[in-house]
Amino acid sequence: MKYVYAYGSRQGGRTHNEDRVAVAERDQAIFMVLGDGLGGHKGGGLASETLCRVAINAFRAVRSPLIQDPSNFLALVAFQAHQSLRGLGKKLPAGVEPRTTCVLCLVQNGCAYWAHVGDSRLYHFRHDALAERTHDHTVVDDLQARGILDEQESRAHPAKSQLLACLGGRSDPTVSLSAETPLKTGDLLVLCSDGVWEAMETREFARALAHPVLESGLTDLLLEAENRGHGVSDNLSAISLRWQDASASALGLAPRARRLTAEAFWSEGQKLAVHNKLREGAPPKRSS
Repeated sequence: MKYVYAYGSRQGGRTHNEDRVAVAERDQAIFMVLGDGLGGHKGGGLASETLCRVAINAFRAVRSPLIQDPSNFLALVAFQAHQSLRGLGKKLPAGVEPRTTCVLCLVQNGCAYWAHVGDSRLYHFRHDALAERTHDHTVVDDLQARGILDEQESRAHPAKSQLLACLGGRSDPTVSLSAETPLKTGDLLVLCSDGVWEAMETREFARALAHPVLESGLTDLLLEAENRGHGVSDNLSAISLRWQDASASALGLAPRARRLTAEAFWSEGQKLAVHNKLREGAPPKRSS
């Protein structure tokens, strides 16, 4: 596989940076992770850091060259991280509830697969135009998806940051999973926290990241987003990958996008090869 990637994180106008990013590579695969810790629940930085640790450890634990069920692998990572945060929260002082958003992206053999919980996003650009983006687990993005609000109205809506799901919350999250996406030469993937996408128009992502040096383009993007906050911006984090190989062919490993609840995942978990290989950290089997 031929690609370049870059990542960065800035504190912005906040007293702490509660975003975290992580990237791991091996032959024919790269795994990207981004979390935006929820500061209002304290422990946000700890939450996003825990997500990254759980995710990278899971990726490194897979021994086979190809992850045969990418969607269930990504769901497993998200639910394992959620369980880890729930357990961690029980050990912390009262009032400290480590919670985070989550966006994960696996690229193997030229095909991309992603998953998310919350309002951190993944954008997929092709020929400098938006091909697809994740839809936030928020009231406002639901209204936009239904055509009730347009993008500008959504950005200005007072409830734009009201999350419907996160990792570490009292309720088990539903994970949104993409279909398999074969990449074409020049495709661009961007994972980012809301501090970035709230400040930048969608078309500005592709424009900034068209820079010949992807790292420079990403740095410029983060700086511009921070400057637009006039000293009070949120934390800002992003990972970007530019595909430089030939166009890939579908592998048929994830034929459709779907939403997966924790109950459905764990009830079917015994049938999943990836679950059997990475069962450490899973909750105990429910008694009948």
